[in-house]
Amino acid sequence: MGELKRQSRETGDRGDLTTAYTTTAIGVALLVAAVLVIITAGVPAAGIGFVIGAAACLGWGVPKILQGRDALPASNNGEKELLSAIRDNGGSITPAEAAMETSLTVREADRMLSELAGGGHLTVESRGGSLFYSLPGRNNPELEER
Repeated sequence: MGELKRQSRETGDRGDLTTAYTTTAIGVALLVAAVLVIITAGVPAAGIGFVIGAAACLGWGVPKILQGRDALPASNNGEKELLSAIRDNGGSITPAEAAMETSLTVREADRMLSELAGGGHLTVESRGGSLFYSLPGRNNPELEER
């Protein structure tokens, strides 16, 4: 249930970001239209409606875009958090340990660890029925004890 809410929230955030980009684009178009109307008419008051519309669109859209950009690197933070947990855990970790030591769920940690291993960034070893993800080229005496 929590996973479903999180996915819905993420999808909603992307929808809000798409709306923000669209609104900002409309605001820029209205601004261009205002300039063209003012130049064509030769009277600044002729474009006031376009300027007001542009200000409203840009005033709503630009802050939403900036908020959305701040929220986007969260997945990279999860990866960095995961790699730090591997380092802090002696160079190897299981998905369950990763979930306990990071803000990731077991499913998210497992997916990220698998992707990193698939890209050659981690090695995978099976010990006692558990998969251990390790930084390549590191000797792990702690892994031998588990």
